[in-house]
Amino acid sequence: MDTRHYRQDSSDRRSNVIAMEFDASYFFERGVRFLQRNDLPRALRAFRKTVEYEPDNPVNYCNLAGVLSEMGDFEASNQVLQHVLNHLDPNMAECQFYLANNYANMGQYDTAEEYVLRYLDMDPNGEYAADAEEMLDILVDEFGGGRVLQKWQEEKEKLDNLSAVKDGRYFLENGQFEAAVEWLEQVVQEDPGHLAACNNLCLAYYYTGQHDKALRMVEEVLERQPDNLHALCNRALLLKHYGAEDALAVAAEPLTKVFSLNPDIAMKIGTTLGIIGWHREAMVAFRRLLHVAQLDDPILLHAIAAAAANCGEWATAERYWLLLKRHRDYRHVAEYYLERLMTVRSGAVPNFRVGYQLDLPIEAQLAEVKDRLKSSAPDEWRRDPLLRASLYWGLRHGNHETRRRVIRALAVVADSDAEKALRLFLGRPEIDDTLRLYAVVALKRMGAKGRLKVWQSGTLQEISLDDISSDVILNLNPQWRYVSERVCEWLSTKSLERLIVEAKRVWNMYLYDMFLHANRRISKPDIWVASVLFIVLRYYGVPVIQRELAAEFSVSPSSIRKCSARLEQILLKLGV
Repeated sequence: MDTRHYRQDSSDRRSNVIAMEFDASYFFERGVRFLQRNDLPRALRAFRKTVEYEPDNPVNYCNLAGVLSEMGDFEASNQVLQHVLNHLDPNMAECQFYLANNYANMGQYDTAEEYVLRYLDMDPNGEYAADAEEMLDILVDEFGGGRVLQKWQEEKEKLDNLSAVKDGRYFLENGQFEAAVEWLEQVVQEDPGHLAACNNLCLAYYYTGQHDKALRMVEEVLERQPDNLHALCNRALLLKHYGAEDALAVAAEPLTKVFSLNPDIAMKIGTTLGIIGWHREAMVAFRRLLHVAQLDDPILLHAIAAAAANCGEWATAERYWLLLKRHRDYRHVAEYYLERLMTVRSGAVPNFRVGYQLDLPIEAQLAEVKDRLKSSAPDEWRRDPLLRASLYWGLRHGNHETRRRVIRALAVVADSDAEKALRLFLGRPEIDDTLRLYAVVALKRMGAKGRLKVWQSGTLQEISLDDISSDVILNLNPQWRYVSERVCEWLSTKSLERLIVEAKRVWNMYLYDMFLHANRRISKPDIWVASVLFIVLRYYGVPVIQRELAAEFSVSPSSIRKCSARLEQILLKLGV
């Protein structure tokens, strides 16, 4: 195409000829001027020229599509935009937004919803993100949409779950730390360059008390990528655990000089600084984060309050916990710390340290475990990663009584990760026989199957759970065994041996339920002997008079009624 246009000068038509060079910029400027005058036909011609001069420039096509849309020719505009996506730049996210506008104007609302979601997928923080979200609200609320959105959310959740499982986040977020270790060790073995999985495996090791392995893993990540922020944070936490103050100071220094625009990473940096005791540096990090995060974010509110309290800035801590108190789900957390703060400011206690996790302190949570066990509602805390981490820590490092309580708690949790933790516990050589017995009973209570590796007599032996009788629970308490043996003896003397198996089953079922409740006790075993006999004899149609049983075992009839009612409740709950 000849790009020169000739214009003759009026003073000398024979020789004074001026050559003018036209390009895409020239026609772009003309198109803009025509748009400002609302002269759409001439603007259209100008923008068509930009496409002719620069056929590989996607911006020219978008301008052309915009004019066509203004003129109401939405189909032609869509064809131009699809040409850009199919042949020039498939990653040009704004084309998706323009298509959404066109289809909305054409009354094709489901298609518009699809394209606006594509735009938000491609560029969630883009120039038109706010407009796209507003359009989506209008399509759903005013035009009866939502079907495409629901499908998109389901697909996104599937992809997120797949990604979370791949890098182990799913297991960590659900507190399944033993499962995380098992899964992530396989992932890292197959793909040592998967740094996200390596960092998460480091955390999984940390939460399960395998701190040496965690430190080795974090050093491997930093050898490959020295500026990996997740690994830098993990190393600082581990050095704090080991008490290596000189090394910790060197490791933590880079964290004070970096600020990530990613709120999650910025939050992790601030939290890490707080956990290692650098509270003022944590305060600075959290205040920076206020500029890019929502002011009412509960996690951030508690973090700033915690840092302020740990620095002795009580007024600041109070202000942010009062803001946190407005969140109904976290009101109890805010009230707990405000009450503690009041005692410190009154001088009743000299000081207190606040954790950066948005929850009650570990000691307060563990104090609640007993009450939660009583409520038989473990779903409230089964998936609480912080509480589960404290349970695993207690199982590895606690004293005898702590470990017994943790085993009971894991029996209530009763998921695959709790089962793995108990199986690993049984394979440790330093565990005493009583705790091994508790762990075996817990696994039987959970309905675990298969084989166990148990450390016995100085060697690691393999046994089958199916070969372990349910009577194993009787070894936990001499009174429990007394009741069982006395019942069997009484039935034998009355020539009712056929009922012995059923009587033992009833008693064992009650014991396995009672195993979960540390607060329950058997004060007078003869009452339970008489109660088990009363229940079994009545169920099998053998004439029995409660008053006579009471007299025979020197207990009161009311005690038999009370205890037999408890037995019946368990039988009904278990569908017997």
